[in-house]
Amino acid sequence: MNKAKRPVRTPAVVPVGVIAAVALGLLGAAAVRDALQALDVVQGDSWSGWLAERLKLVEPADWMLPAGIAAVLIGLWFLVAALKPRRTTQWQVGDSAVWIRPQDAARLAAGAASELGSVLSATTSAGRRRITVKAVTTTDGAHVGEELTTAVTSRLAPLSRPPRIRTRVRLEEH
Repeated sequence: MNKAKRPVRTPAVVPVGVIAAVALGLLGAAAVRDALQALDVVQGDSWSGWLAERLKLVEPADWMLPAGIAAVLIGLWFLVAALKPRRTTQWQVGDSAVWIRPQDAARLAAGAASELGSVLSATTSAGRRRITVKAVTTTDGAHVGEELTTAVTSRLAPLSRPPRIRTRVRLEEH
């Protein structure tokens, strides 16, 4: 059987890519306008000539070298972030092409916990590799904790890499 393809998350640098695309688009529009102005299709002064004149007035300052180095380092960081492999945010169910989010696995765990007769209520939370089940019971907490772990582990067994299960049982007194 073929291994299912992993779901892919949106890269972290998408906003930077959008900003860079808009900036390059504006730069390209200015270049096209200057080319049309050079061919006498458009009247007026060259935008790049205007910018060059303004930049002549700028004198080197002490802050410019560290700012330039910082800009290069930030750019390299964005480049590495764009090229590095992204983490999978879903969990695969067996060898099938079905993937579920950790939050959905937590819902399955909560369902398994609430099916136990000794559990009054259960809440769950999921991380990247662990599901925490918090249960309220009226009976022996240690016994319910073992039952809870067994029930949740059984419910999540179909996952190709089942998460670690952490249980917290609180005894409610009448």
